[in-house]
Amino acid sequence: MNSTEPCTDSVDVDWVLQSARSTPAQALARIGALCQGIPDLFAAMFAVLATHQGVSKEILALAIKQFRPDTTDLSRDDVAGLLTSISNGGKQGFDAVLRSRRRGSERGAASMPWLKD
Repeated sequence: MNSTEPCTDSVDVDWVLQSARSTPAQALARIGALCQGIPDLFAAMFAVLATHQGVSKEILALAIKQFRPDTTDLSRDDVAGLLTSISNGGKQGFDAVLRSRRRGSERGAASMPWLKD
């Protein structure tokens, strides 16, 4: 299988694919499992955001508030703002690391010719 072909070996993860559609009840159950299974608030919110890209941040915020007692003192808008900050900061960080890795791979290829991508 090449990198442009969809993975069909495991049907269990199909719901994560961007093209997947699920009912609100299915999404809510998954969000609940992520929120309850990941103790760190940032990590839980990051996982919810990453696995439910088709759902608005406002709806995700309501779902997260339902399952995370550490967000009771925050409004829905506060939690949506946290999701936005995760989304924006994560992307900027990803881009910075990607740029630095690309520059590093150009330097590293000459010093370690036995390594293959």
